[in-house]
Amino acid sequence: MSTACLNCGSPLTGPFCASCGQRDIPPYPGVKDLVVDAFWELSGWDGRFANTVKALVQRPGMLTREFLEGRRARYISPLRLYLMASLVYFVLAAAAPSAHIMPDALIGRKPDASQPAAPLSTSGRLGKEAGDALANQRVLSPAERDRALKDMERAPSVLRPFLRKAVSDPVGFRRGIIATMPRMLFALLPMFAAIVGLFHRDRKYPEHLYFAIHLHAFIFLAFCIPQLLKLAHVPMVGVVSAFIAVLCVPTYATMAFRLVYGGSVTGTLVKEACIAAIYAVVSLVAFIIMIYWIAVTST
Repeated sequence: MSTACLNCGSPLTGPFCASCGQRDIPPYPGVKDLVVDAFWELSGWDGRFANTVKALVQRPGMLTREFLEGRRARYISPLRLYLMASLVYFVLAAAAPSAHIMPDALIGRKPDASQPAAPLSTSGRLGKEAGDALANQRVLSPAERDRALKDMERAPSVLRPFLRKAVSDPVGFRRGIIATMPRMLFALLPMFAAIVGLFHRDRKYPEHLYFAIHLHAFIFLAFCIPQLLKLAHVPMVGVVSAFIAVLCVPTYATMAFRLVYGGSVTGTLVKEACIAAIYAVVSLVAFIIMIYWIAVTST
């Protein structure tokens, strides 16, 4: 351990410099020092990451209240928390297998092969082929692709770019969506904060932004659990855990809204419903713009 800070020269009384905040590390660090430094960086310096996650999960809205009232030293920044939570989620989502559970399989009933399937319309056939190609990342055969492209001529012109991309390059289209989705969700954070501000005009915008970041960070962490359980390759476990996560989010949001903004349960639920409806429309528009941009720019 050094006696003076290598950055500013101040005397050291602990692992961090009291003047500039730099951690005490050797001037020429080895592999062990690099590993320790990475651990401290990712864990939020001296355990702040654990304190932040504990406050976020155990007391909905408390982390936002702590930041708004100036008690921030024990926690990592909201932006870092959001980025780490979203990174973990998308890494797990990319690694987890897709769970497909058919209703017939759940009740033990096999499809009746003696009865022919009802013929699909042109739009139904095109939608099925595009959906199957994206969901299963399956490249269509030349005959299927030619038929889909022919059917596409009858589709609305605004839909043709991403239908064509989904049919001709499903793997690339899906990869583009996965790569762009985190940026789209990050860009929607200020929009969510602005929508919350419409119903709480007595507060400043940064307060809504703190709340939005913390709420979305919890949502990412909540949905990390179903993605992690999918690695067990037991489809029902993943479906049940995802269902539980979906139920937890509105409950958590209601508790967080009440702690941060106050109000009765009924008033909070009404405001939540309005916020969710507006945000759903904004998110849908953003998602359509995103997939259209991916289809157009990657052709």
